[in-house]
Amino acid sequence: MKKGMFYGVGLGPGDPELVTLKALRVLQGVGRIYAVASRQSDRSVSGAVIAALPGITAELIELEFTMSTDWGERLARIDAHASAIHAELACGADCAFVSIGDPMTYSTCSYLLRSLRRLDPGLAFEIVPGVNSWSALAAKCGEPLCEDREILRIVPSYSIAEGKAPELPECSTTVLLKTYRTRNRLLEALPPEARVLYGANLGLDNETYSSRRDEIDALPEAYLSMLAVKK
Repeated sequence: MKKGMFYGVGLGPGDPELVTLKALRVLQGVGRIYAVASRQSDRSVSGAVIAALPGITAELIELEFTMSTDWGERLARIDAHASAIHAELACGADCAFVSIGDPMTYSTCSYLLRSLRRLDPGLAFEIVPGVNSWSALAAKCGEPLCEDREILRIVPSYSIAEGKAPELPECSTTVLLKTYRTRNRLLEALPPEARVLYGANLGLDNETYSSRRDEIDALPEAYLSMLAVKK
């Protein structure tokens, strides 16, 4: 029996209109679609995007992953999900795993793909890239992220030690991802001359974005959020 194809599909930041034509075609053709289950609501952001796309007939299966600080526990959960997907692929079903943003950038998809390739070194797979959230933020604010010889840096905000200011090289834009619970501390640590763009839940009904520090400071914090700092 011919094995199924595995697809890692980027859905963009959350707006169904930012899903690429290729991603839509792939999702319309697979038998099963897997997504990360939401911890805050009954439906994940990925699930909401899938529901808004036309011509999707595949079964949507939302998988629960753990954010435990024990990496062994986290990898064991990924391996368990990979085994279940591998069993479907072995039966000939084409399967897709969808990610908000891009599947190869700070995404569960990269870990899942690695686990699947350990199970089957000859795995047939294709990755469909997605629009990154920081590109959506720049578009919303009408501000370029970088020009000419400026440097673009992408940094998870949780990697910055408590009480320390983020490193901000000259002639650069640093995007600080997932600023939930760290945003206002980061704002206080930034030099006054730095220009700031903030976005949260971009592409969703409750999206917010601003380039004014006083406005940003008053906004509610959100998990899907980022600060872009230009210096």
